[in-house]
Amino acid sequence: MEILKWIGQGFAIFVAAVFILFAYVFIRMAFVAQFTELGLLRDRVLRILLPGVSIKEAPHQLPPLEWEYESGAGAVPKATSLLLTPEGQLQPEESRFDGDPRQYVDELSGGDSQAPWILYESRIYQRNGDTLGREIADLSDAPFAGFGYVAGLSSEWFLVAGDVRGDKNRNSRLWQVSKKNFEIVLLEKNPYFTFSRPPKTFTPQGFDGVLVAVYSGVVSYGFGGDCSRPRYSILRAYTSTYPSGIDLARFSFRAGTIVDVDWQDGTLMVIGDPSRPAAAGRDRMPPRVWRVELPDGIVGMPQQRGAAEPKELNESLEG
Repeated sequence: MEILKWIGQGFAIFVAAVFILFAYVFIRMAFVAQFTELGLLRDRVLRILLPGVSIKEAPHQLPPLEWEYESGAGAVPKATSLLLTPEGQLQPEESRFDGDPRQYVDELSGGDSQAPWILYESRIYQRNGDTLGREIADLSDAPFAGFGYVAGLSSEWFLVAGDVRGDKNRNSRLWQVSKKNFEIVLLEKNPYFTFSRPPKTFTPQGFDGVLVAVYSGVVSYGFGGDCSRPRYSILRAYTSTYPSGIDLARFSFRAGTIVDVDWQDGTLMVIGDPSRPAAAGRDRMPPRVWRVELPDGIVGMPQQRGAAEPKELNESLEG
């Protein structure tokens, strides 16, 4: 009888644990938006990543941005998608159906004003009219498999998002690849969904370089549809001082997802959109505008050979 008593108690504890687990899951699903908002309170609004950078919020009277706000003029678009026939002919992109032997490839402007490049599987070719030209790079040993997302970045680099080679879990990361020697540099281990919101590149008038917003992490307010946003936007600059790029600051979702950057009197004006996705069921919010002051030497001063990269400096602004 004593054994039956212990078995009964154990079963009751198991049932209670299962009930609590299901209740917890249900509550988290039913109140996902509220839990997300609580989680955001733990994030620093801003984190400065380069010593000498200073950031202050600028007052403004701007209304809420349009639902899907696009960056200003000068943003470099993603690579053009084309179709490659089994005979090696390049055709404009169109919908493919099951059994279609054509393969999707990416066309990217090449380095040093060369003919456009065609990126196919793990290889890069120069375009020769409507066919593949000579092969100029074999990236079969690259840390990524294939080209999931490709975009121009600067005259020296382009972006690639792809799954980690050999990882069965389709773990996508973001790299920059040199147009000169095809050196590969890991930019972000946890990029936001590039098919939904790829990195944004900005070339504001008067700025001697290229700026890119790298989106990472995810905050979710529901399931399906417009339910998530990047958790962070990392502002990165490519200039004559830092041709390989340097991270300036990280903006949390509370500071607003970076959607545009302007250059005014030697200052970067960064526009962040803090509006929640449709699943949150809230009205759109006015943008937050940040005045980013850069230290001397970031723009317009050639980097000395062997100069060390600045170490990360953690600094936050509450707001």
